[in-house]
Amino acid sequence: MYNNSSFNVHNSKPLIPREQNYVIDRKLVSIHSEDRDITKYPNPNSFSITLPQPILNVQSLRLVQTTFPIVPAYYTFSDEYQNTKFRFSYQTSTTPPEIYLHRCVQIQAGTYTACQLALELTNVMNNAYETGNLEVFNVFYDIVGSKFWFGSTGVKFTLDFNYKMDYPGINCNQPVVFHNYARWGLPYYLGYEKIQYVADGSVVIPPINYLPITTGGDPITVIAPIPHKVINIGGEKDIYMEVDKYNSYDEIYPYTESNKNAYDNNAYNGKVNSAFAKIPIDFGFNQDSRNLLLINFVQYEPPIERINKLHFTFRFHDGLLVDFRGLEFNFTIEFNSLRNEIALSRNIRIPAMISL
Repeated sequence: MYNNSSFNVHNSKPLIPREQNYVIDRKLVSIHSEDRDITKYPNPNSFSITLPQPILNVQSLRLVQTTFPIVPAYYTFSDEYQNTKFRFSYQTSTTPPEIYLHRCVQIQAGTYTACQLALELTNVMNNAYETGNLEVFNVFYDIVGSKFWFGSTGVKFTLDFNYKMDYPGINCNQPVVFHNYARWGLPYYLGYEKIQYVADGSVVIPPINYLPITTGGDPITVIAPIPHKVINIGGEKDIYMEVDKYNSYDEIYPYTESNKNAYDNNAYNGKVNSAFAKIPIDFGFNQDSRNLLLINFVQYEPPIERINKLHFTFRFHDGLLVDFRGLEFNFTIEFNSLRNEIALSRNIRIPAMISL
């Protein structure tokens, strides 16, 4: 029986309101980074693909699965991240005016343990010393305090961590990190600040009781690490996946300063619809997100009429594009479409074996 109140009684031919029924039509699309046009998108951290067929009336999207390589793809130290270089200076003349030579050194890109990184730093500094392969400098890793100590045998030196290093040849879309107050360069990961440190013999090494006691030897000039800081060489923990036009994540901009201006409304700000999904990084060789909980379900009202092309970007929170080091990855996106249907009454018998 129909409710007469829904009819136009002044119409000689009243219209019967139609109730539309829709069913969710689920479509999974598997996308591999090697599916991109490598002539147009040589780097897999940003590329577009065309879907095999247009998907209509899309009510929601979801990233349901990802498989990313972890090691060695996610280097902690890379030219692309602008954290492989630093400058130091050492004294070559003790008579006034004192003369210092400047040396810019670079570590090998990659992921290190703390002890490996201490040895790498020791070697690159000694290799840059003017008299050849003399063991003048030593970088010691305090495994208990989680700090790096820089020292030399009788040579005054400085760590010019306030010097901006140049990284020519990196992706032009990468933001410059030196002016940030976190992850601004190699010294940050070593637990140091953006200043010049001077080793002039005034710093005394405190007793490190877990090491054997030694006597004699050359005097050591050292630079003390920051008391309240420790090393941070673990790298990023999450990847942000952008899908152009279909993002739903909001983010707070990093590296804001509350003292920029009391009347600056942008001192603390964020970006609306900046990412589609946030993907945690694990430390196995391959990360399969089917073992993780991806919370990235995005609904659209009204539904999107037609989707036939998608553009993806993979970055970190600070905007740095992920350096995949030539390794491929894949992921699966779920499209949920609204499909018009005529409601039918169906009696469905479930076989007895299914309920066992």
